[in-house]
Amino acid sequence: MFREVRIVELRQIKYFCAVVEERSFTRAADACLVSQSAISQQVKALEEELGFELLHRRGRGFDVTPAGELFARKAHALIDQLDDLRYEAEGVANGWATTLSVGYLNRYEGWEVQAAVTAFAARHPHIPVNTTAGSHDTLYHLILNHEVDVLFSDRRRALSDAFVNRHLFDGWQYVEVSEASGMAWATELTVAELSHAPCILIAALDQEDVERDYYRDVLGFRSDFLFARSREEGRMMVAGNRGFMPVETRAQSGRTGSAIRRIPLIDQNGQLKSEYYCYWPKNRTNRLIEEFAGILAGLFESDPGI
Repeated sequence: MFREVRIVELRQIKYFCAVVEERSFTRAADACLVSQSAISQQVKALEEELGFELLHRRGRGFDVTPAGELFARKAHALIDQLDDLRYEAEGVANGWATTLSVGYLNRYEGWEVQAAVTAFAARHPHIPVNTTAGSHDTLYHLILNHEVDVLFSDRRRALSDAFVNRHLFDGWQYVEVSEASGMAWATELTVAELSHAPCILIAALDQEDVERDYYRDVLGFRSDFLFARSREEGRMMVAGNRGFMPVETRAQSGRTGSAIRRIPLIDQNGQLKSEYYCYWPKNRTNRLIEEFAGILAGLFESDPGI
């Protein structure tokens, strides 16, 4: 007859999963902040409750039995669901959000934001993740109006004490030009050298003036400005030699590309850089935001892009 596992044994299940994940009672005990003898006793008690062997012990080591491998895999999913259930119920009780909304810069071309969303969704399959792309100012107003929970964007303002400001990386600035452009063979370019060519910016219709003002008044561009609604549209405009497009990357290199050339943008101090952050209001911090920010930061730390 099937023997139901009592809910009070959830701790035992977590300990067993830690042992399987760490492949060591000692490391599992350290991870769970308990003694090795305590975790060993709890795993043995779980086996007795289940009525079958999860681990085949051999001296100081062990092998995970086929039943143990199956149990650990299913138990991990169960624990994640229980954590989500607890958080959702706690959120209802406290008025917290039970979804995650992420805003990200529409002109950033890296893979990290997509990877962070994927990793978060895999951990929490029952928690919806909504994403919104936009320009810097679009994202800023979205988070002020509580329409997104956390942002990935460049820094254009002084950092606010009302926000958690988690620095992720500094992006090297380049301009993309068509191979058909007279600038295609330059090894580096300054803002002044670009003044004769139109500057292509990515912005929604209602953000065109904001983006133009930033590039003209803050960064010093003296070009005429053209606008694209997406990075793909902007690159097609570049390919057609309609102008140049400012971009940033994590990896620093010289001139690259073929049909579209990517050329370093410099001033008297060398290649220009931009700071990228993960932002969210301190007074709206919750477990979901902190976990997503940690995943995103970990991706940038594990791959420095150089």
